[in-house]
Amino acid sequence: MPAAPVSALAKAMAFLAVRPLSELELLAKLRKAGYPDNEADAAIEECRKRHYLDDEMLTADCVDALHNRNLGARQIRFKLARRGLDAEKVSELLEADPDAEKQAAERAMESKLRLLRNESDPRKKREKLFRFLVGRGFSPDLIFKLLDNADY
Repeated sequence: MPAAPVSALAKAMAFLAVRPLSELELLAKLRKAGYPDNEADAAIEECRKRHYLDDEMLTADCVDALHNRNLGARQIRFKLARRGLDAEKVSELLEADPDAEKQAAERAMESKLRLLRNESDPRKKREKLFRFLVGRGFSPDLIFKLLDNADY
């Protein structure tokens, strides 16, 4: 006898048990699993009611986690936009603690400087640091301030 099909809610809860998801990510996963939109929407609504799904809390957690991974505001905005999280909320959280980005940039620069300790040409070292920090999502203004105050 074949097993009964798994409900959209059960599947949603299984997805959320693995890692926190945004509503957009959960909807995409449920659609990919073959659930019709009305079932997927109902499952998402039920997860929201049970507080298993909270985009606002997920946004705050992700901003903190990405700052702790030494990423800048641009990179954080990009990553969270891909997850379908509210851009205004992300900007609000990033602007709430302006020192967080500077601290993340300083930590990123310190870690890169350890890797560049054998680079003897200061110009090349500065260029490599700049490219690295831009790639991490930090603003050029902040990078120039850090590089001007750094002793490397």
